[in-house]
Amino acid sequence: MIRAILWILTLARVFLVPLFVLTGRTAQDLARAGEDPSTARMLALGLIAFMGVTDLLDGWVARRFDLTSQVGAVADAVADRLVQVGLVAFLTLSVGPVFTPLPFWFLLVVFGRDLVLLVGVSVLRLRYGALQVVHRSHGRIASALTFGVVGWSALGLSAWGLLPLMLGAAGVSVYSATIYALDGVAQARAMSGG
Repeated sequence: MIRAILWILTLARVFLVPLFVLTGRTAQDLARAGEDPSTARMLALGLIAFMGVTDLLDGWVARRFDLTSQVGAVADAVADRLVQVGLVAFLTLSVGPVFTPLPFWFLLVVFGRDLVLLVGVSVLRLRYGALQVVHRSHGRIASALTFGVVGWSALGLSAWGLLPLMLGAAGVSVYSATIYALDGVAQARAMSGG
């Protein structure tokens, strides 16, 4: 039963991204039309908060009830990446007065990090078989900072205050991707006997 709840929490994050895009776009359209976007904006913010809470909750529940698994770790990581790329892409490409737009370079960093990890894991799995996916603190920090950027943008706060947060998220994301890539290379070497 608890394992099913974990899967529901993980999948809910992914399925809420299109709903966020819909409510975010509605808020932008209302604002452009001179109408009050506050209800749609609050719903979009609530969805971001709910996605963040479900991310924290599924990890806590899995550890608390000793239900961690390799499949669960991979599913959680994939869900996190899909959510982050989806939210950052919307806030980068959405044009309107409601949200503080994110610069394209930040989308490239978030998407590039995930693309490098996806290609690396795929190549290593094809060549060597299963890899051990381990969530590390730098990955969690990168995710938290990225969610901070998303929240700041969704609140429509100052772009100047957003810049240091984006630079921090980008720096930790690049560092994290590098460490994960080196870990994958080390696992591949160990599997190949070299």
